[in-house]
Amino acid sequence: MEQAVVRESTTRLHYESVKRAIAAMRGQMGQPMSLRLLAKIGFASPYHFTRTFRSVTGLPPLHFLSALRLEAARDLLLHTRSKVIDICYDVGYSSVGTFTRRFTGSFGVSPRQFRALAQSPRHAICDHKSLPAPHARIAAGPGFSGRVMVPDGFKGIVCLGLFSAPIPQSKPLACTIAAPNGDYHMQGAPQGKSFLFALGMELPIQARDYFCHDSVLRAGGQAIRVSEDDVTGDTDLVLRTPLPTDPPILVFLADLMREIKVGRRNGNSSTSIPALDGIFPAQRVSDAEGAARLAKPL
Repeated sequence: MEQAVVRESTTRLHYESVKRAIAAMRGQMGQPMSLRLLAKIGFASPYHFTRTFRSVTGLPPLHFLSALRLEAARDLLLHTRSKVIDICYDVGYSSVGTFTRRFTGSFGVSPRQFRALAQSPRHAICDHKSLPAPHARIAAGPGFSGRVMVPDGFKGIVCLGLFSAPIPQSKPLACTIAAPNGDYHMQGAPQGKSFLFALGMELPIQARDYFCHDSVLRAGGQAIRVSEDDVTGDTDLVLRTPLPTDPPILVFLADLMREIKVGRRNGNSSTSIPALDGIFPAQRVSDAEGAARLAKPL
């Protein structure tokens, strides 16, 4: 009993240490921040702070900071008229080239393209020439199944994706969709280690949800290892509201939706969800028409 109390107290102290550091990251976004400084804020040595931070968030401290900077840049692109070069410096980058490469690597489009898409008509999102071509779908390959649970009162869809790192960013290695409190099947999962995440999107999906996912329900972060005939790791997910220690979501929803739509056309989805008829209509309906049905004006 005493040992359990000590463990609970230690866990709480670790969580508070990480929360303090993340609050400092957010509050001093444009300032240089070293691991030593973050560890000092968290009242720990750099070694122990790194271990604690990674156990709580899934990421090393400086990787988490980089993700926060990209998230802040996304918000500034959406909600201000600041120039890209000013945003670059405001979020802590000293090189516009480095900032542009990292932003593009996460969101799939450059900062200028991202802003242009956010300001464009909703029907242009899925067929804009600036968007990279979709990943080629894996027609045959290992897959796995699981179940998605959601809080009471949630009415929407659940988008699931496998990512190469313990943070939902860029295009997923594989993705699918599920109904609330239902089963899913992830087809075309690459062999090896990847990380499973899920986002719960309320229907109808608002246009702003294409770009910002800060308040959506989420789950996952656990490692999944897929082989030819087996999968290890927990594939069941329970969606919850975001926590301060969650890594930012750095995905472009239009890309994720398009990936899922391509997969459904290729027969890679076994899930039947009536609510999706207006989102993923018959094959003759264009991406532009599907996107127009999916989104409402900002």
